[in-house]
Amino acid sequence: MLRTCVLALSLAVLFGCAARPGPELLAPVAPLAQPIRQVRLHVATNREPDAKSPGNFSNARSSRLSFARYVISVPPNHKPSAIELSAARPVDPARSFATLEFTPLPDLAAGPASLDENATAQGDDGGRVFVFVHGYNTNYAESVLRMAQLVADNPSGDRAVLFAWPSDGSLPGYVADKDAVTYSRDHLAQLLTMLGDDPQVREISLVAHSMGCWLTMETLRQLRLSGKDAVLERLDNVLLAAPDIDLDVFRAQAKALDRHDPPITVLTSPDDRALQFSSRLGGDRERLGGLDVHDPRIQSLATDYGIQLIDISSMAATDSLNHDKFIGAAASLKTVLAPKASKNPFRRAGAYVLDAMATVLETPGRIGRAAANATR
Repeated sequence: MLRTCVLALSLAVLFGCAARPGPELLAPVAPLAQPIRQVRLHVATNREPDAKSPGNFSNARSSRLSFARYVISVPPNHKPSAIELSAARPVDPARSFATLEFTPLPDLAAGPASLDENATAQGDDGGRVFVFVHGYNTNYAESVLRMAQLVADNPSGDRAVLFAWPSDGSLPGYVADKDAVTYSRDHLAQLLTMLGDDPQVREISLVAHSMGCWLTMETLRQLRLSGKDAVLERLDNVLLAAPDIDLDVFRAQAKALDRHDPPITVLTSPDDRALQFSSRLGGDRERLGGLDVHDPRIQSLATDYGIQLIDISSMAATDSLNHDKFIGAAASLKTVLAPKASKNPFRRAGAYVLDAMATVLETPGRIGRAAANATR
């Protein structure tokens, strides 16, 4: 308990007093008179609805999945990687991300059918779905707006689905969040199975961050052990960003899952302070997201377990902990992680480094100019 308190205090000092989105950001407001950029997304969540805040879900755990659809407006002053917030109430769409529409989907059967709606507005080709699993210390509004930002900054036409598990949304809630992701494994498996069984879904890109990566790997392991290979085959991309996973635990997960085609991609950054604290809290055991790909031992890990490790240390973070560098790297990685059917030479296991310009994928110790050509 003492270690947990010290961790929370240290993280609080590093985080400072940065503004966080609250439930008021999810209450629908009138759009601007002039045309404004909009993002449409769906949410699957095992949080309980918040009766006091329209459009919001609490951190209380639900025994069933709920579904919702949002239309989020992006302010004209938006800068890549940022989530612009305004102190004005009601929320001012001219200066802040804002919710224009919120539609609860009342039952499980409504979830998959609703994914077909607004496909034309999203530019979707009818077959690709992007699923995002958020990380530790994330309130519901943060998860929705982060998903909106990722979709806005990396337009692809993929239908976007956020899996929002019941994070406590507080720094001292690390242990509570560990319990929450354990609780959420069946619900994420249910969502992926539902998508995998949908004949209109051709490919699923699954991206997870931080503690959400542990939830994701546990869920994939569960699907494999329960014989749901057909669901796993629909996963065109599995990307783990800054995974807060004990290295030995990951080895066991990867062994049970067996090699995935294409390989699971792991984004690492040895200067990730959040994972350094997590390591200390866990008895100084290595965390997967903090590995150094220049270490021959780690390079062997990539080939032994058939995974793709990419060091993104050169990317800028939006927080003081260097824990969210994947946000800035997303555009470059979208090119590198081309669809399974492509001939991209980097859809293979190994250890790599993304350079400071985010245009060249390097192997440790030499510049991979072939990669530069392949990613342009």
